[in-house]
This record gives sequence, structure tokens and C-alpha cells, in this order.
Amino acid sequence: MTTRQVLVSLFAGVWIGAMIVAGWNPIAATSLTMDWLVEVFRTPFNTKFIILIMFMGAGAAFIHRSGGILALEQWIGDRVDSARESQILTWLIGVFIFFSSYTSTIVTGNATRDLAQENRSSREMHAYALDSTTSPVATFGPVSSWIGYQVSMIIAGFEAATVTASELGVTPFGLFLQSIPWNIYCFMAFFMVGFIAITQRFFGPMLDAEWRARSTGRTIREDATPLSDVSQDVGEPSDKNPTLVNFFGPILVLLVVSLVSMWWLGGGHNPGVSISKAFQETDVALGLLYGSFAFMLSGFIGALSYRTMDLETASDTIIQGFKTMNIAIAIIVLAWSIGLAAEKVGTAQIIVDAMVGSGVPGSFLPVIIFLAAMFVAFTTGTSWGTMAILTPLAIPLGYELVGPSVLPVLVGVLFGGAIYGDHSSPISDTTVMSSIFSGSDHIDHVNTQIPFAGTAAVVTVLILVLYGLGLQTAYIALPLALVLTVVAVLALNKFDARRKGLPEVMPSVDAIESGEVDVDAIERGEVDGNNGSHDHFTLVPVLAVIIVVAYLALVFAFAAIGG
Repeated sequence: MTTRQVLVSLFAGVWIGAMIVAGWNPIAATSLTMDWLVEVFRTPFNTKFIILIMFMGAGAAFIHRSGGILALEQWIGDRVDSARESQILTWLIGVFIFFSSYTSTIVTGNATRDLAQENRSSREMHAYALDSTTSPVATFGPVSSWIGYQVSMIIAGFEAATVTASELGVTPFGLFLQSIPWNIYCFMAFFMVGFIAITQRFFGPMLDAEWRARSTGRTIREDATPLSDVSQDVGEPSDKNPTLVNFFGPILVLLVVSLVSMWWLGGGHNPGVSISKAFQETDVALGLLYGSFAFMLSGFIGALSYRTMDLETASDTIIQGFKTMNIAIAIIVLAWSIGLAAEKVGTAQIIVDAMVGSGVPGSFLPVIIFLAAMFVAFTTGTSWGTMAILTPLAIPLGYELVGPSVLPVLVGVLFGGAIYGDHSSPISDTTVMSSIFSGSDHIDHVNTQIPFAGTAAVVTVLILVLYGLGLQTAYIALPLALVLTVVAVLALNKFDARRKGLPEVMPSVDAIESGEVDVDAIERGEVDGNNGSHDHFTLVPVLAVIIVVAYLALVFAFAAIGG
């Protein structure tokens, strides 16, 4: 909280843990810290994970630089002609880039930024659509660098609880799958982006930002300072023969190779081994490693085959893609190390003893863990760091206080609370990246997104309170959360629009320019609203709903594998 620097802070946490173990000898503590860094790096699961995210970075670099992103822009450019459709499109493309939040922000932001601004969608709304789509989609997968990391955190939790998968009756990957339906915050955050974009019902500072953009054409506040675009990390997209194959091809290869590899590694090809058992018993890191290598290789081959790059440029793109993951790797290694440090000093047991002795009802543990994850993530700005700090505490605590049955709930709400920080903290890396790739003023992005993230978080807290009172079925809790979210958005929109004298349903640019909506009268406070009207059965919203429903069906089918 003091430094606002996640790398410095994580290293300090590891070093302090080493100081305790080393009897407060700073030289011995520094040596022990180095030993711990090497230890986590050499763990087979962790080593595979580090290599796979480097391959992910290279594959994403090919999608961007080979012209795949340019082909996508050209393909959709003539089909999207309103602010509403550009917002829906941003949400939709984010669904396709499910394998990495960083990659999704870069690719989706670049693909839709100019289109959004041409159609007078505020940069604040574009940043929100990017930020609240990328992390939720990546955390669900079904194939992503996030899954590998989250499974590694669950493994750390098993070690802290000194229990094995056989004792719990579920593998770390199986527990992750079971936790997906309980990641209520992420589902609601993701749903809100689409619901708000389709209905055009805004509230809070976003309502003002959208009205400014529609009525004046200023997509950014006059005295705002937009963050610069860092696409130079991997170079500009090639305009030599851009093709959609170089966009969709590598993504499809990643998905197919990863899933088939995980099925095969889990023994799915052997007689009598069900799909569910194969995925629970698989080596998820190795399966994702195979998939990410195929992802990179298909991007490389596509770039050369369509002659969008020469061999030298393609080789450079691999290295540049690796470089985009440097910060992520540093955070990951330190996050693993602080988990190891907490294990060495017995942090989990201290917390467990305190909570068990306090008489806290076990059924209310999920809401406590969720609030703790929100706080840590907001103040530190890192969802992965939050997972590293809390997972080795939450799993032993839940196991001792309640038993194995509560672990999927704790893991789901912990991961959701950690991602809340990505949607609200001004020092979060994904929040900053969303501001960069939307061209938004960073503080404006934070201020406009917090009310939306807060709405999803409050709904989650209400559901978890109900869980504590006895509502302990995810497939009842999730629909109820959906209804509460819709009611909250509609109520907040109606209240704020009436308070400000602005339209409840944001009108289109065409309606404003044609005079259907009297902007001057609204500005003078003489007209109560003049709501816009939108056709909900045009190509973009209908296509978006179909694809999102199909994606969510895939996610829940994936979760069902965990039993």
C-alpha cells in the first residue's frame, strides 16, 4: 500500500519471511530468499507454466503483427456504425481472446479503439468494456495462462493445509473446475458489460461521459491526459495481405491442441477412462504448454505462408512476444515465492487457529474471504498477487473450519475478489493497460468503472450472505445474482438519469443529429430525458448474444467435468 510497486512489495514480503526463518539475520535472509526463488522456479509445474506464458506472448504477438488484427478491423468496419454496436463488439471480441488478459486487452483494444471513437463511444466506456471482459474471460478459460496459475495456487493451498488430492477426493485442477460456478463476481462483471452496452443504460460518471461523447463528439474529457499506446512493444500490424486466418487460426489451434493434450495426458485415450476423470487427472501445465507452443507455431507459419512477414521479422516477433511477458513472469515468480514464505513461517496455521477459536460460523467464511480478497487486490493492485497471498490461507482455513465441501466456494469467491482489484484499483496493471489501449485518461477510467465493479461486488456479497444463511447451490445462486444485477443496473440508471436530467437510454448519434433528441433543451434542464431507442435485433447484438451464450455453455460444460 505504501510503495504502490507490486514487484518491490512482493519481494519485501518474501525477504521478511526469510528474515523470520533466518532468525533476523539479513545476510542469511537474503541468501534464503534466493534459494526460495530458485526453488519455486525449478518446480516442474512452475517451470512449464513460465515457458507456456512466453509462448502465449509470442503467439499473441503474431496475431497482432501478422495483420490478423488489421483483417479483423477491415472485416467489421463496414458492419458497425454506432457507438452501441462498437461497445458490443468490444465485449464480443474479448470473448474470443480467452487465453490471456494482457493479450485480450492489447488485441481487442487495438481492434476496436478507432471504431469506437469514430462512432462517438467514450474512451471511458471503451476502457471499461476492455477491463471488465478480459480478466473474467481469462479466469474461466477454458484454456488460458490464468488457469495454469490458479491451479498452481490451489496446489500451494493443498500444501499449506498438508492434505493430498487423494485425501480430499479431488485434484487441484478438479477443484478449480468445481469453483467456476462460484466465481459470481466475474460472471456478473462480464454480464454487466454486455447488458449495459446492449441496453445503453448507464449510471454514475459513465452516464456523463457517454452523454458528452454523443452530444458533443468529444470522446475524451477536454483537459484529460490519455495514456500512450505501447503497441510498439511488438511493432505495427503488417498491411501485406492481411487475412482473418491469421486471427482465428492460431486461437482455434490453441484451443484444440490444449484440450486434446489435457485429455490425452489424463489418460482419456485409455479404455474405461471418462472425459471427466481424464481432465481431473491431467497435467494441466503440460497440456497448456503443448497448446501454447502450437499457438505460437501456427502464428509463425501463418505469417510466413501469407507472406505478411519475412523470416527475420517473424523470428524477431517471437522474441518481442517473449518480452511482453517479462513483468508477468516477475510477478508470478515472486507470488509463488511469497506463498512459499508464508508456508515456511506457518502463516496458514496461525490464521486457522485464530479463526477456528473465534467461533466464526463456517458458512459465512466465503463472504469473509471475498471481502478480504477485494481489500488486498484493491490496495496492492494485483489479482495474481492477491491469489498468492490468500489461497494458501483460505484452503487450510476452510478445510479445518468446515471441511472439503466449502473449498470450491472459497476458491471461486477468492479468485473473483482478487479480480475485483483489476477492475477498481488505479495501480492495477490491467487497469492501466485498459487505459492505454483505449486511449483513455487513466483516472477517468478508474472513476467511471468503480461504480460498475462495485455493483457486481455488492451483488456478490448479498449472494454470499444468503449462502451463509443456507443458499448453498451455485445453480440457484447464479441466476439470483443475475436478476439482482439487472434490477440494480436498471434502478441506478433510472435514479441517476433523473437526478442529472439526462436520458435513461442513451440515444444514438443519428437521433441527436436528426433533432429527434433536443440536446440544448436537455442541457438547459427543460426536457426530462428524451430517451433513445435501439433495435435489439440487428446483426451485432444478436450475434453477440448467440456467441456469448455458446461461450458460457462451453464454460459450464468445462466446469461440469470437475464433478
